[in-house]
Amino acid sequence: MTSTTTGPTAVPADSDPVSSKATEQAHHTDLTTDEHGGIDLQVLDQQVLAAFDLPANALARRELLGGGLSQTTIRYRFTPTSPLTSSVIVRIPPVHGPLAPYSPEGEAALMRWLGGHGVAVPTVLHSSPADGPLGRAFLISEEVTGDVVRDGALGYTDEDKRALAQAYTTALVGFHGLSETPRSAEVLGWAPRKDPEGVIDRWTRSLTETELTLPDFHRFLTDWLVARMPTAGGVTIVHGDYRLGNVLWHRPGEMAAILDWEEAGEGDPYFDLGWTLMGTDAPGDSMMGVLSRRDFLALYEKLSGTEIDRERLLWWEVAAGWSRLCMEAKAIALIGEGHYFDLRPLLSTYLNRRLSINLLEKIQRHEGTRIGSEHL
Repeated sequence: MTSTTTGPTAVPADSDPVSSKATEQAHHTDLTTDEHGGIDLQVLDQQVLAAFDLPANALARRELLGGGLSQTTIRYRFTPTSPLTSSVIVRIPPVHGPLAPYSPEGEAALMRWLGGHGVAVPTVLHSSPADGPLGRAFLISEEVTGDVVRDGALGYTDEDKRALAQAYTTALVGFHGLSETPRSAEVLGWAPRKDPEGVIDRWTRSLTETELTLPDFHRFLTDWLVARMPTAGGVTIVHGDYRLGNVLWHRPGEMAAILDWEEAGEGDPYFDLGWTLMGTDAPGDSMMGVLSRRDFLALYEKLSGTEIDRERLLWWEVAAGWSRLCMEAKAIALIGEGHYFDLRPLLSTYLNRRLSINLLEKIQRHEGTRIGSEHL
């Protein structure tokens, strides 16, 4: 993971441990205790130092950068006289997380593979399995410096926004274009499938394991997705959470790194398109404030050389939004069970249902008078 420098809108994304220098004190907290979130920090210190063969006096500071639904993220700084003078980022998933199954070692293998094929990702420095001394799997990567652009790109010029959109879409087409590139099983063998059946099966099974009573709109969305499930399409690398908040920029048009690959998988590239567009509907709607929906799709078609199937895209937009609802529902269930302590899901979709309304309106426009459940 990374930290950001200042920029017109260099601010933390809603689930990412990044912040501008202007807000660093508010979001980055020194970890001076021996335990955090069930993590024995003294053991973690030893593991980080051992990974780089450093003496105990090389460690200067550890800071909690935060974390979203999947990670505790800690920055380790070292003394100026240490052989390793740059800081590193350590990411540790919770024992019980809403995004399970997830493998830091698998994400490390994926990031190494992506970096070897020209995708801008942080350099992986070390990974450790869950059966190590910490008792938790974790990943160590370099710290990359750059700006995070908040949705809306406030403060950026129209020219900057065009540059952001061009680079954002070019990168998306780039890793989608790796579909035929050979990769070993360790690269994505750990990850849930991102094809239609895999996405529905994963979250349906995950929520069946809880005692949640899902709201009617959630059950309707599930039924619609099952009834309208498309056949399997192309298979490639899917990021799973591709958005502006997961990209660092040296400057508009020049990416520093694409972050947070823990939701990656092999599957349909339409998943990433649906995720990017889930908050849009009309052709002129803004895609995260940098490009219209119409122009984004035209740019993706131009760069990829493929024509987008609009009906298939609709299904994936609903599937992507539904997946987010499921993630948050799972997190809420884990909170209730005492396994998960990030309370933000309680303040998100299940109270503010704007996303759900957007998905239902898309379905209603598509189905017209066939909207009744008897037609599913």
